[in-house]
Amino acid sequence: MALRTHARMLAVSASITLGALASGCAGEAPSAASDISLADEAVTDVNHSSVKRQSIGNCWIYATVGWAESLNKSATGVEKNYSESYVTFWSWFERLTSGETTGSELSTGGSFGYGSTLLGKYGMVAEGDFIADEATAEMSLRQKSALTAINLSLKSGALKTSTARRNRATVKAELVKAWALTPAVVAKLDALFGSDFSKNLTTTSGGKLSVVTTGSIAKRPSEVPAQYTKGPGLAATKTTLDAAIRDWRVAYYPSTATTRRDFQKRVQRALHDAQPVIASWFVDFNSLDDNGAFRAPPSTPGHQGGHLTMLDDYEATNVPGYGKLPAGKLETRQAALNAALSSTASISFFRTKNSWGVSRADRAFAAPGHNDLYLAYLNGPVQRCEENADGSPDTSNCAPEVPLDNVVLPPGY
Repeated sequence: MALRTHARMLAVSASITLGALASGCAGEAPSAASDISLADEAVTDVNHSSVKRQSIGNCWIYATVGWAESLNKSATGVEKNYSESYVTFWSWFERLTSGETTGSELSTGGSFGYGSTLLGKYGMVAEGDFIADEATAEMSLRQKSALTAINLSLKSGALKTSTARRNRATVKAELVKAWALTPAVVAKLDALFGSDFSKNLTTTSGGKLSVVTTGSIAKRPSEVPAQYTKGPGLAATKTTLDAAIRDWRVAYYPSTATTRRDFQKRVQRALHDAQPVIASWFVDFNSLDDNGAFRAPPSTPGHQGGHLTMLDDYEATNVPGYGKLPAGKLETRQAALNAALSSTASISFFRTKNSWGVSRADRAFAAPGHNDLYLAYLNGPVQRCEENADGSPDTSNCAPEVPLDNVVLPPGY
């Protein structure tokens, strides 16, 4: 059921991701760039931006930036392509200079909370203003090559010691080299954050913000228009992204059938009002079927990890007076949407906009760039296993886990 309670607004793999739990998303080979056009958009009334494809373990950045793009698109009617690479760059800078990184590999995991904090500290930059070659690319190959270079530096290069990692100038030089940033881009970053990146957008002097973004490549969240609703059925409010960062909240999935159904209704109401809900869930790829669906926990654990994605739609059965409301079919009857919130109605699955690309030979999708997460899978439990040295699951060392961990909802839901 493609959800709609108002007129449609103007519209246009990494193998694993670790979502809100300290998440990361492993990289893989490239594919051809592609966008979803209106003609292909068969599943959504949420004002999403185009599907992208991650190449490393930063699904949480793709989800956070996609969320911001959606809110901005609803406010302006124009789709902006903001840079996930830019946010990834700053997450690495912080993790290296803070002393968090102690081993020979950089952690790429994170959460919506950390992602939105990075937006507040470093702002948002258009994709092409950070890496010009990737202005229209579906997947950033630069992220993958940069990660390889930084991990080599951590293992045997300029960043192999803890002292070097705490030296901001050394870390900056290694990051600039790894990301192959142009001198022009570096000069623009220096103008904002200082030659040693000692400042960020929250830095103050004399009680005032000391970094001026006017005329720069970066926009503060307070300079990015956003539109969202502040309660079920309320008219959308135009504001700015910094307000959304303050307003939206994480809600954790409860443990009983009744409280879970109430939780699902909250998500349904947000989708009815075309809000870009983020979900954190645990992936076991042995559950993925040939139709792009995660239907049930697998009998044998497979490649697995956490993941952060955006919800797009759902399918409901046992809807009083209506029976089944199918995903992908735009529902305009307000009475049917209200009936879908009945406690006797059942959610078959939630459809998620993923960061695994639009079309792939090695992975099926329920619709371009989308996967269906059945309640039987989300309720689990699945067996979450420790990893062997080769990344495969150690099936002798597992514990049960409910795959759906939490969602990020607008205020009032």
